[in-house]
Amino acid sequence: MKRYTQVTIKAPAKVNLSLEVLGKRPDGYHDIVSVMQALELADDVKITLTDGGLEVVCDSPDVPDGSGNVAYRAARALLDEVVHAGLAAGFKGGVRIEITKRTPVAAGLGGGSSDAAAVLKGLNILLGEAVGDERLREIGAKIGADVPFFLFRPLALAEGIGERLKALEPLGEIWFLLVKPSFGVSTSWVYSQLNLGLTNKSGDIKLSELNIFAGRTAKFADAGQPARPAADVSVIASCLKNDLERVTVVRYPEIDVLKRRLTEAGALGALMSGSGPTVFGVFRTEAEARNTSASLKDTGCRLIVTRNIPSWPAPVL
Repeated sequence: MKRYTQVTIKAPAKVNLSLEVLGKRPDGYHDIVSVMQALELADDVKITLTDGGLEVVCDSPDVPDGSGNVAYRAARALLDEVVHAGLAAGFKGGVRIEITKRTPVAAGLGGGSSDAAAVLKGLNILLGEAVGDERLREIGAKIGADVPFFLFRPLALAEGIGERLKALEPLGEIWFLLVKPSFGVSTSWVYSQLNLGLTNKSGDIKLSELNIFAGRTAKFADAGQPARPAADVSVIASCLKNDLERVTVVRYPEIDVLKRRLTEAGALGALMSGSGPTVFGVFRTEAEARNTSASLKDTGCRLIVTRNIPSWPAPVL
């Protein structure tokens, strides 16, 4: 196997098409059931082997460099596993990580977790793939609950704290308008405020919904590209739900306003992603998403048009 010294990995954002909170665990985490979809919107994570030291830099002033970055923790965890076990012959012990940030921070879009997963994936490639996929996800789960998803499939059913994953077949093309308010939200704060008595603790995502999310109703074009069946997208939009939304919206009622603006402007459905505060609208076409984006410029929010992805982008070596 050829050994490389540099790789660039795309770190996609995600949305939660469905998120149910089942209960709090003894370890302080919460058990969830969630359908997670990766997006074309992505950070770039460049990883370079060096002569020594571990360095992380990011072009965003909202993201810390060095040991304060979750990407640093990811690299440290993998290095501790691989190097100390003697599985990286010839490695000089140095890594430089450069992150070009496009996904909004503290937004409910999984940006930090995706960056961490990209580091695990890319550094493992540079170290000769010393760690298998399952073990890589186990390492990722210790860094953050969403990290294993970004090491699995672009569409998945996540259970437990997010580490138990079931693959779902890619859906047809869906366009999203992400609306990120100027403020951020702490995931830990949202979970601490959650009243589990007000949530559906059954974890019962209907079989009909799973059939839709699994792509059994989606059609694919002869050219191999996903078709855009209007009925499928509208039904998916009707299945959107998020137990965390009711917590975040109490403190930030503008989230409800943004959801209403999205649907009034043409979105087939709208939902807060993760712990928020980003709200996304679902559309059949790019043109519809961009037209709605133009109508929301007065909100002062960051507006991003993107779409789902059927597979992870290939690493650039």
